[in-house]
Amino acid sequence: MSSAHPHFVPIPDPQQVEGVRAYREPAEPHPLQLLFLDADRERIWIEELRALVSAGRTGDADALLSGALAGFDGALARLARSTTPDSVTLEGWEDLLPILAEWEGPPITAITLGLTNPPDLVFEPGATFEPELLIGLYSDETFAFSDAATAELIAECAEDMPAWAGGEEDVEFYCTLSGLADLNTALVHCKHRHFLRDGRDGVEGRAPGGYVEFVLGSWLLAVRFLQAAERAFEAYGLPDQCRLITGAVGTSADFVTVFGAEPARSVEARAGRSPEPAFAPLTIKPWVPREDPTVDAAAAGAVLRRRLQPAEGIVQEQPRPGLLSRLFGRLRRR
Repeated sequence: MSSAHPHFVPIPDPQQVEGVRAYREPAEPHPLQLLFLDADRERIWIEELRALVSAGRTGDADALLSGALAGFDGALARLARSTTPDSVTLEGWEDLLPILAEWEGPPITAITLGLTNPPDLVFEPGATFEPELLIGLYSDETFAFSDAATAELIAECAEDMPAWAGGEEDVEFYCTLSGLADLNTALVHCKHRHFLRDGRDGVEGRAPGGYVEFVLGSWLLAVRFLQAAERAFEAYGLPDQCRLITGAVGTSADFVTVFGAEPARSVEARAGRSPEPAFAPLTIKPWVPREDPTVDAAAAGAVLRRRLQPAEGIVQEQPRPGLLSRLFGRLRRR
């Protein structure tokens, strides 16, 4: 049938989509395929990786992921390996301090930098897209960032509605992320996003290789983003006494971490107590292995929905503000 026919539907070449919609299992299972057979062991491995990322130990997380990916040869693994740290850049951060030098408002004491994919993506054949950056700049007029310990910021992020939500300062600052479009697009299109563990996967005695590659690729995306953010603020700096709250939400590798020196006052207040890490980890959304993708994962801690009581007295379920808006407040998309 001619491609010009109105009912023409292209059939993808399996050789080109291998690792995304099809997968060639290796003769011998990768150690992670055996580890991920057990949901609890998979959860522990992922939470250990999340702890490295949340603690800002990007080098250790990168080494762990790179070593694991070296044992896979699917298209997604090859694409992840080709996405090197130097190929991902955060552009525009060099404008931050010059812009704030002319800013006439209160001093900026916190910046939120979030990574996500919008839920209403529209795909075009052959199109690729970078994940979205979500940026917010805040002052002590919204929240006492200058006095807050890192642990306090992390605790506030875990609240249903952080105190700074909606209090973003109106600073015209934008930056863009580049270098993740191919990997991000492949992850969004990947058909091995779930491991059902009920035989429907068609693989016995191991977790599907495509699923493990998806997990590794998702976390590599988060690490490459965090590495680009680190390089940007190390090269061009942050405002004095400013913390950077950065994370990823809705990318299958959610995390939050805080960069920047902790206020001396909060350090002195902890004198005599057991030491705390410079970077405090936070699990935004508890990781729950899903036996069936049609079943909602149980929410713990900060739930994603709430019930509102209308004036008429009829109880109706309304969605809570989105997780990103709760963590990062009123965000500017670029």
